[in-house]
Amino acid sequence: MFVPESTSKLQKFTSWFMGRRPEYTDPKVVAQGEGREVTRVRSQGFVTLLFNVVTKDMRKLGYDTGPLDTRGVSGPSPSQGLPL
Repeated sequence: MFVPESTSKLQKFTSWFMGRRPEYTDPKVVAQGEGREVTRVRSQGFVTLLFNVVTKDMRKLGYDTGPLDTRGVSGPSPSQGLPL
């Protein structure tokens, strides 16, 4: 993540005194390439991504998403157990 920084000492002091951090006046600046090379930013924080994938009815579409023991692998059933 990044946050914009003040470009001058006066702006930095004013933002500290007023308790307001610098911010982009146009939020599209972040998505555009033009003009970003002159903006000052500072890295801060981290991002955590969490993906939730729904696998319901995926078998109808040709995907096999079940656990290994339900994919038709032959072997002893859980009730029989493994020989010792």
